[in-house]
Amino acid sequence: MSDIKNDTAYSAMPGQPVHHVLLVEEKRKNGLGVAALVVGIVAAVFSIIPLIGMIAFFLGPVAIILGIIALFLKNRKKGMAITGFILGVVSLIVAGMVTAGVSAAAKSIDESINAEHTVDYVVTTSGPAHISYWTPGGTSTEDITAEWKKSITSKEFNITSIYVTGNYSDASAAVTCEILIDGKSAGKNTGNGKGAHASCSGNTWQK
Repeated sequence: MSDIKNDTAYSAMPGQPVHHVLLVEEKRKNGLGVAALVVGIVAAVFSIIPLIGMIAFFLGPVAIILGIIALFLKNRKKGMAITGFILGVVSLIVAGMVTAGVSAAAKSIDESINAEHTVDYVVTTSGPAHISYWTPGGTSTEDITAEWKKSITSKEFNITSIYVTGNYSDASAAVTCEILIDGKSAGKNTGNGKGAHASCSGNTWQK
């Protein structure tokens, strides 16, 4: 005669003692927990990469949802589910920080490039000289005989330059050019001798 109740089995044979056997059910593998872990790892890796990290905003919630569901499955291992859940949360936080940093940097660069800037061209020469300089409307030229300065304010400045050429018949000719952007020197150069020449250049985003 035998009787099985709950997880304890009883067996008896005539003339033999009764043995009590406890049946212990082993926890099975958690497939959803494995999936949560894998997705969480991928989300965490992508989250630290600028721009591409936007993928983490999709994969992170997937890892979190899979982890939560896996945690509620009975008689299943929970370790991978918990790790996947945590990685999903971390990936969202990191991706948010990286995206915010990239956006702030892009905004700062855009404001710097498109802001109004004042460019000052300054030229000194010991005699007649010819200058060519950049303006928002294109290249302008002038002939000068003494110190010369030109100030231009515009939102269209990105890269700017000036070129100065001295007298080809004067061995003692000397010319100097300098560019100031918003009051700060962005480039300065000097030339001496026959046909002395000097060129300067600068840009508005690296003043």
